Amino acid sequence: MTLKELAIKSEEVIKDFKDYGNAPKENNLFDYKMMLVVKAGDSELETFMKNFAKDIISFANGHGGIILLGFREDKVTGEIEDCGLKTIDQDLLKKLDLNLVSQKFKKILQTGLSIDLQPFQITTRKFYSLHIQKSIDTLIPIKDFIDYKINKGDIYYRDSAKNEHANSSSSEFNRFLQLKANEKSKEFMEIWSNLLPEMVDINPREVLIVNPQQNKIYGFNGKDKTLSGSNVEIDKSQDGVFNIILNAISAGEIGKISDTEGKPIYKIVGEITRGGDHMTISSLEKVVKAKTKYKFTNAQLKQVIHDLGWVNEPNFKVEKPPKGTIIKGYDRFLWEEILDQHTMRSKIVFTQDAKDEIIAVLDSIERHPELFGKELSLKEYCTQSFGEEIS
Repeated sequence: MTLKELAIKSEEVIKDFKDYGNAPKENNLFDYKMMLVVKAGDSELETFMKNFAKDIISFANGHGGIILLGFREDKVTGEIEDCGLKTIDQDLLKKLDLNLVSQKFKKILQTGLSIDLQPFQITTRKFYSLHIQKSIDTLIPIKDFIDYKINKGDIYYRDSAKNEHANSSSSEFNRFLQLKANEKSKEFMEIWSNLLPEMVDINPREVLIVNPQQNKIYGFNGKDKTLSGSNVEIDKSQDGVFNIILNAISAGEIGKISDTEGKPIYKIVGEITRGGDHMTISSLEKVVKAKTKYKFTNAQLKQVIHDLGWVNEPNFKVEKPPKGTIIKGYDRFLWEEILDQHTMRSKIVFTQDAKDEIIAVLDSIERHPELFGKELSLKEYCTQSFGEEIS
């Protein structure tokens, strides 16, 4: 479930509890915690991670989940009691920075996950709801985090109201894989069950399927009488022919392409999320240098990109990067652009959104010693006679 869906579900459950005293028992979607375990000297971040890191990974590897804080479930009767959170727990959660939580999970998993934390109140008692979005990828820790009860390589997932260890045994691992396979099959069938009737109605032999993400095209091969595919160069720029066709579809002009009994012969399947506004790392460097307050080198720029969790090492190759250089889940900021299908020449390119994330890190002087071993120098400024600073 997405964070938006979880928020709606959470509101429904809280309202039902307020009005009628009803609440679901702990299950694959819901969990309850009456209080936090707090150790003297621990920061808000460390306290949160020790209490919830394993739960969050487990829910994300399942269907997503909701943890209601300040509630207690009677393990015998199953009744839910709204105790409310202690003041110390409320203060800790109020001060918690979810950006730091996200950065911590990137170090644990080498990929991002999405969570949200929202306060609410029942009479005078105060509570929090923690929402964990379902992850598309299987989340696996890259090293041991003993304080969080997390081990390198272990796969945790939520099942039957508790956290399960998927690869604790062959049978358990097979069970986890089957659950994941069933999810994928369900998603696949939901998409194609809607598409197939249209294709049959048109005539499958006249359907052309384009996959812009992999530069592939599929269609009926009259000679072999099979569905076959081949590579094709697809112009993905904003003014390219493919986007012109997509814009025509979205404008409701699809019938002008070609039709048989009012239906188009050709359907286009796919989605273009990358327009023509991407840039090389050299262009990115120029743009960032124009905006940031500090001087930096190309190597330091790469260090920031690595710290943001987008790539697997600070001295990454931009041209023909090795497989695994780009961490999954950050297509909004960068991707590997294939420049030539025959030689497979490629390079890493960046979006406009990437510059804002990088500038935010570079302009945080408190981060400099950790990232670069020193504080970066401010740009040189001079002052005009009338007192206005110019660069």
